[in-house]
Amino acid sequence: MSEKEASAPGNRKSFWERHEHKFYKYGHIYANIYGQVMIDYMPQAPLQGPLKKLLIVYSHVLSLMLIVVVPCYFGYNYRQLMATIDRRLQLVLYVSFANTLIKYATVIVAYMANMLHFKAINHRCTWKRARLESKFAANYHGPRSPKRRFELFMYYKFGLINVLMILQVCGIFAVADAAKLRTQFAIYSFVLWNYTENMANYFYYINSSVLKYLRQLHQQLNSLLGQVQQLSKVRRNGRGGRGMFMFNCCQLCDQLSLLRQRFAEIRDLHVENFRMHQLQLIGLMLTTLINNLTNLFTIFSLLATHSLGHVSYPIVVSAVYALAFYLDTYIVTLVNEQIKLELCNLALTMRQFCSYPSLQPPRLDQELEHFSLQLLQHRQPMLCGLLHLDRRLIYLISVTALSYFITLVQFDLYLRTTG
Repeated sequence: MSEKEASAPGNRKSFWERHEHKFYKYGHIYANIYGQVMIDYMPQAPLQGPLKKLLIVYSHVLSLMLIVVVPCYFGYNYRQLMATIDRRLQLVLYVSFANTLIKYATVIVAYMANMLHFKAINHRCTWKRARLESKFAANYHGPRSPKRRFELFMYYKFGLINVLMILQVCGIFAVADAAKLRTQFAIYSFVLWNYTENMANYFYYINSSVLKYLRQLHQQLNSLLGQVQQLSKVRRNGRGGRGMFMFNCCQLCDQLSLLRQRFAEIRDLHVENFRMHQLQLIGLMLTTLINNLTNLFTIFSLLATHSLGHVSYPIVVSAVYALAFYLDTYIVTLVNEQIKLELCNLALTMRQFCSYPSLQPPRLDQELEHFSLQLLQHRQPMLCGLLHLDRRLIYLISVTALSYFITLVQFDLYLRTTG
């Protein structure tokens, strides 16, 4: 590309494109800190043998510390951790303990899944995603809106994760005046959240890439549909010879066959991403449920002990964290729902090809049938065959958390009247 073309407004690289490698490197370092060595957002140069072994050993040691050693310490000091004269505060402590317990179970599942899919995460997801990225970069010449939407999703997630980390650190400082053991328990809960969030971030990254590729594929399919319309007009008006007409149709068949292969690769990436992360996502949904419950009840308890005219620092931190955590889980389900919508749009576009019977030599008709059959046979992956990851699940979690919250409030009112 010449300098003039590179400087043209339509060809200028966005901020994300200029610093994409830095974002991915930051994510890779963040994952390594919490022992997620297998997470790599883009293929990097292979690590040297000693360094790779050291990182793997560090990953196992850190995971076993979080799963075995630290829980034994808190289990031994459980009574001291929950000791309080205030029965209402004890109820808050029980709810927070249940929240950390769900995170702990999710960490165990994530650790086992990581060990089972250690190589597959890179070979079946990272490398598949990199190959698709290079293919679309070489052949896609349509609108840049799919890329821009992907960048927007990445900015949103990157900012939200950092906000959540800052809020949790602020929450730890908010309880720093409490017993030393409870402060340590809050730090442990924070580390558990970061451990599981790494896998959720990687799943979100691959799923957002799948959505971007489907949108780019749809733009290419619409471009082919425009070519079909032009060929149909030429055929009706009797312009051009039959040989040129058949040549154009053969070119159309080749392009359609290429898009069908691209769709098969995108579908495989989507299914493989779900298959490797479904247990962690179940844990994420349970964590979201108990976190919503914990946040609501913590805010209620803080408001019950403070006047409305004096909103304390812990109340503000808890309220903002509750909103940010809900949005973090919501956007994961939103991307998956957008994928489902884009697949429906692809199916509708394929139907429009069938409205041109005069442009259907046997090979073109066969390619259309194969592509339509692939779209028809594709089913949205489910979490362990039980749940669809869409916004309805988030609404269900919110309603369930609200129901349990009302139950906890009733317990709290009972303790207040009997105390």
